[in-house]
Amino acid sequence: MLSKTKCGALLCCSLLLSSPMALARTQTIQATGVYQMGENDSIAAAKEGARKDAMRNAAEQAGVYVRSYSKTRNLKLTDDQVEVISIQTMQVKDCQYTQDYRNNTLVIHASIEATIDDADFQKRIDANDKIKDLQTQLAQEKEKNRDNLNRKMQKSGNDPYASLLVNEELQKFRQNPQYAAVIHKEFADFANQRNGIVPADIYGRMALLDLYNGSAQFQRDLDKAMEIAPHDPLYYTIEALQTLSTRDYYGAEALADQALRLNGRYWPAYYVRSIAKGFRGSTRKAIADCNTALKRGGENCRYVMNYRAKLQRVFAGRHDFVEFNDDDFQEVIEDTIKGFYHDMEQIKLHKKR
Repeated sequence: MLSKTKCGALLCCSLLLSSPMALARTQTIQATGVYQMGENDSIAAAKEGARKDAMRNAAEQAGVYVRSYSKTRNLKLTDDQVEVISIQTMQVKDCQYTQDYRNNTLVIHASIEATIDDADFQKRIDANDKIKDLQTQLAQEKEKNRDNLNRKMQKSGNDPYASLLVNEELQKFRQNPQYAAVIHKEFADFANQRNGIVPADIYGRMALLDLYNGSAQFQRDLDKAMEIAPHDPLYYTIEALQTLSTRDYYGAEALADQALRLNGRYWPAYYVRSIAKGFRGSTRKAIADCNTALKRGGENCRYVMNYRAKLQRVFAGRHDFVEFNDDDFQEVIEDTIKGFYHDMEQIKLHKKR
């Protein structure tokens, strides 16, 4: 006789083997598909079409089982995930074809029998989760690498994508300066796509466009440029130009001086300081600064030469002065803004000081 212990063990094994929870539940799916032949279709192509239709219908039924399984385990699957898992876990056991005629057209019917196994669901879900995690990690790594590359280009000022955009928008501005608001938006969109990691002159150009349009965003854009390139005199010169536009002549001179402390040979700063001195009545000093600007790089800039001609007009002789008028002021400021925007590539500094 078997001992009580052995009998108990055998009984437990029998119960486990007979228990429905011990075995994976297999579901059988039956589905049909239809394909109506066209003039150029072969029988083989028509059968394949009918089979695919039956497979789609079977996959929809399989999706019901996958959703039911996911709900019992509090899994949140998207429709795409359900569709993929349904197709992956479904195994077609048999496919039968029949045919008939409808309106003198041959119609192929496919009838398939497929099975799905609950045991495969979790495996597929886990596999898909791993793939999703790997894809997320890869995307994060790509984003990190892209940001690192953008930071290198930002630091060096050598960004081919930014340069391409600059050239395109410069042509647009030359065609019609009234496109300034549209151009500003293009630069802003580019900066947003890069999470703000763009060369300083992108924000510098935006600040000039703000100044041209009288936009309240000027200081925000200029501050971003200065944050990226705090030692570039260009941005202090642009701020001096903005201060000058409010007729704060001494404030504009102070900012121009700050730019010159960063680079004592920076001709745009001499030029803006010359405008401030000229319109506050210090004509001799204005002429001296303007001449310095011309000698150090501004001689090929039409707007600098035009302002120099105005200075000659108001300073007719040693004791003979003529006052500037409002039209002169507005013309000089507007010409300078447009001029700086056109010549940004020549007047910006790439090297850190």
